[in-house]
Amino acid sequence: MKINKKIIYTLILSLLLVSCSTSKIHTVKRGDTLSKISKNSGVSVEKLKEYNHLDGNTIYPNQKIYLKNQSVSSKTTSRSKGSFHTVRSGDTLYLISKKYDVSITNIKKINKLTDNTIHVGNKIYLGKTVSKDNVNYTPTSSVTYTKSTHSNKSTKPVLKNFREPLKSMKVNSPYGYRNHPVLGRKILHAGVDLHAAMNTAVYSSYTGTVTFAGWQNGYGKIIIINHGNNYETRYSHLNRILIKKGQRIATGQVIGKSGKTGRVTGPHLHFEIRFNGKPTDPMKVF
Repeated sequence: MKINKKIIYTLILSLLLVSCSTSKIHTVKRGDTLSKISKNSGVSVEKLKEYNHLDGNTIYPNQKIYLKNQSVSSKTTSRSKGSFHTVRSGDTLYLISKKYDVSITNIKKINKLTDNTIHVGNKIYLGKTVSKDNVNYTPTSSVTYTKSTHSNKSTKPVLKNFREPLKSMKVNSPYGYRNHPVLGRKILHAGVDLHAAMNTAVYSSYTGTVTFAGWQNGYGKIIIINHGNNYETRYSHLNRILIKKGQRIATGQVIGKSGKTGRVTGPHLHFEIRFNGKPTDPMKVF
């Protein structure tokens, strides 16, 4: 008896669709689209966007796509409580944590994140209610300061449209006191260490004049830019310096390439902002 190939194909396809539809999560592979996942899982695109809190159709490799409504589970009902933050370009869990005063551990637990990877367009639940004025901030928004009415000098001077020095702002080590990875003792970390592979483009955060471009102990190859109003930025552990002392620099101009020079354990960008010569937390201006 001959077996109809079309029937066999239909049966196999049906089994695949059933297995996909019973799975709760789909891990996005290169070439996947919401339409493709919808077709294979039997879940409409509209439902996929609803289950995963997606505003658009953009998805990314290794992103987890829920195929069932997570809010019906008693373990995940807490996700729907309180406010959420829509991930935008430049966001990191560290920035979201600092902005809303929620620990990274709690953010990962609430949103069932297995690592620190987040994607543009995803909604990150905060586990608490946040004022509407504070939700969905833009990490690259400008910070405006006012001048003192009692003198010609600025109190906390003006830096508008302060730009991030890297296209991707992933913090390896934040500002503050820490045990130095090389020196082995607790000292002030005067800036932030940002994840950067060798020869990643480094951008000027604001218009200014280069006051130093060369080698300093510990910092390795470093660029220091004076922005006026008693503000300066520092970019260190560079592999290449692309500007020179005395040069006028524009906001967003490529000034160097990241590296691992100086007292480091591996390639990254150490970034500082100083006011009146004193370091301040750089992440507070973004």
